[in-house]
Amino acid sequence: MSETPIPYAGGHDGPKRVLRLHTRRGVVAKAGVTIGIDGSHYHQPWGTAVFEIPADRPVHVAVSQGNGQIGVAATVLTPDQPAELEYRGPAALYLAGSIGPPGTVKQRGCLLQLAIVLLVPLIALVLVLVLVLGLL
Repeated sequence: MSETPIPYAGGHDGPKRVLRLHTRRGVVAKAGVTIGIDGSHYHQPWGTAVFEIPADRPVHVAVSQGNGQIGVAATVLTPDQPAELEYRGPAALYLAGSIGPPGTVKQRGCLLQLAIVLLVPLIALVLVLVLVLGLL
């Protein structure tokens, strides 16, 4: 299956190359992502998106969820770096996402989410015990 890259919108006449951007959902995620390539924005589903970018100069790549305010992560891809990136959404929507070479990004907020999931029931149990023991 051939993937046709989204054309570069920045008006660059020099050499071009293809950027493969893999996006992975966080624990909580919006329906899709907004990908910014040098200020041009593209709404894409989760998965792999392919873009045509300049090969002879740095390119600013940003990814976010929802209206562009959630899970924001950005990087500058230089001509000497491989044209493949991975974005990982955060575990909580108020945290930043992560972007970098494939296999190097981590999901932010996992420990926080785990603490919330474990602490809320524990606090509820303590409150119930205090009420029950207080009534006896």
